[in-house]
This record gives sequence, structure tokens and C-alpha cells, in this order.
Amino acid sequence: GPHGRVMLEDMSAHLKQTSLPSTNGAQPQQRKPKLDFGRAGSTIKLQGIRGRIAEQMVRSKSTIPHYAYVEECDVTELVRMRASLRDRFAEEGLRLTYLPFFVKAATRALKEVPIVNALMDEDAQEIHLQDQYNVGIAVASTQGLIVPVIKKADELSIMELTRKINRLDDVAQTGKVKLEDRKGGTFRMNSVGSIGGMFSTPVINHPEVAILGIGRIVRRPMFDERGNVVPADLVYLSLSFDHRVVDGAIGAEFTNALVRQLQQPASLLL
Repeated sequence: GPHGRVMLEDMSAHLKQTSLPSTNGAQPQQRKPKLDFGRAGSTIKLQGIRGRIAEQMVRSKSTIPHYAYVEECDVTELVRMRASLRDRFAEEGLRLTYLPFFVKAATRALKEVPIVNALMDEDAQEIHLQDQYNVGIAVASTQGLIVPVIKKADELSIMELTRKINRLDDVAQTGKVKLEDRKGGTFRMNSVGSIGGMFSTPVINHPEVAILGIGRIVRRPMFDERGNVVPADLVYLSLSFDHRVVDGAIGAEFTNALVRQLQQPASLLL
């Protein structure tokens, strides 16, 4: 306030921050890893995690005929719901991001369009449609991109998904994700929104047949059904599909199913 005066709203904000209990004694917050940007003039050996990432990406890009599909999604209600739940989750010591909602919505959409939840076997020339929904979440760590997998994600509630994602994110920052936590994925997603970027063209993880990229959520004016200009929270959904398995029309139907789920966030709590 004027001349450095402490205002009522300053105290309210401070008390709100410090009064939330936490199971681990620390305030839940979204932490950003300190990425390794390299050092000018140095040489980096292509080994360890970076070497495995390189091998897998080359295999994926040389084997899978990718095609990209991008859709805009109005997530205004989702933004409101997350805001209303954030303090409740913080009381449990959890950092509530948008990812649990996207995971839940993706599993619902995968059940509507099962062929997107498939693995491609080139040797046998077979497409194996999976009856489990194991969603990989790409996490940027100091040692490179790590993708832990949430097993049977469709059976978990939003709070259970949040707890899983928090745990995997914390472990990923140490680079000590267990091998079993990285295996068995059937579908994966990559969120660049917390860093920036409207949309991306993510690389499919072989032998999966699809991947979702989540862009930055932005507030923009848009027209409602009555033609009035209203504020809306929008996000771009970037999907890459294996064209050997998922035709363009099927990819569009899956994306439509995903959008429907995200625009009805209350149903994701059931």
C-alpha cells in the first residue's frame, strides 16, 4: 500500500498461504526442474538417459509414419473447477495441476475409440488393442526426458491420479524412476504448457500408436451461442497418430471425444 503500508488483502493472502496444512510439512507448489542447457565449448557423450532417448526417438521416427492433428478446446469450466479444488487438495499435501484431468479425460476417450489404445507389432504384422489404460506422463528432469507410466489410470480418481503424478514427478527429478514405473505404457501425453508454447508435434513412443501434446492455457475473447463476446480459457490439443493404425477420420473422432470429456469436467470426478 501507500508508503509500504501493509494492507488487509496482503495479510489475507499471507495467512491463506501459511495456514494450509500439509502431510509432508511443506506447502504444495508446482516446482520447475532446473534443466541442463549445456555449457558452451563442452562435449556431451550420447549415453545414459540421453543415449536411450536418442535411440528410441530414432526408432520411432524411422518406423512410424506420423501425422499431426490439432484442435482448440474451451476449458473454461475445467479452469474454474481446478481453482475451486486446489485448496482442498493442498490440505492433503497435493499439488493439483491440470494433468490429472487430462489423464482421466484421455482414458474415457480411449474407451470410446479403442484402436487408439493399441500397440503395433511389425514383426507379426498385428495391431494389439489393449484392455488396460496405462498412461505415460513425460517429465522434464535434469537428466533428460523421463516418462513414468500410470498403470490402470482409468480406475483412479482425480485425487488418486494427483497423488500418483506428484510422486512420479518428485522421483523423476532425482532421475531414479524405477524400471517398472517406465514400462507398460499404452498411451502417453506431453505437456509443454507450463513452460510455454501453443502447440507441438510430439513424437510417438514405439510401439504405441498415439501421443497427446498439451499446450498453454490462455484466456481469450470468444463468441458464445448468443453471439456475445465472453472471456474463455482455451488450450490447443496436439495429437500425433500412427497412420498405419489410426486413419485421419478416427484420429478426429478420438480428439472430439477428448474435447467432450474436458468440457464436462464435473463428470471426471465421478
